[in-house]
Amino acid sequence: MTTSTEPAPPPPPAGPALPADTRRGDRPVLPGARAAGDRVEGPSGTPRPTRPVPRDSILPTVAAALQVKGTTLTCAATKRPGPPGLHPLVLRFLDALPVHQRERHLGECPEAVLLSQAISAAESGRRRRPGRRSFGESEARKALRGARLTISRIREEGDPQHGTFQPPCRSCAALLDHFGVAVVPPPNTDGEARGG
Repeated sequence: MTTSTEPAPPPPPAGPALPADTRRGDRPVLPGARAAGDRVEGPSGTPRPTRPVPRDSILPTVAAALQVKGTTLTCAATKRPGPPGLHPLVLRFLDALPVHQRERHLGECPEAVLLSQAISAAESGRRRRPGRRSFGESEARKALRGARLTISRIREEGDPQHGTFQPPCRSCAALLDHFGVAVVPPPNTDGEARGG
């Protein structure tokens, strides 16, 4: 019996090998698949719609801008893991919402993030002054007096919904009403707005 010192051959690939022309970026594409926008003809020669190529995207999403006392804060909703860091007053209000006003994405909207940022900024400015009592809801409402918030849809290029007004979800609508923030449509849109 003889022994060989040659290394063992590598294991076969997990799936069938695909030629280079069947790859788009890092993803394999099945033969016959088309890119988004390719013209595909049906049996009668008439164009038929193609299925869009899946891609990693944060769209569709929304963005919001909060104007308060001469300052504009902006935020876009993202598909990040975990909830954003919210101010304790905002968290307390959202935690106390009844079930019929809760959204699945409770506390993840840009409206909650912007209110938290504005309240935190007002609270930190107040802490610098000696002899002040704790910062509560009435102080937060006072800091947000006259604040206006707008929310816009962010969509793919060419989508007619891009830039249009997005009303707040029911959780954020209650939050904005509670703190007295007015919701206004973005400039040059015909969206409905409600006062706070």
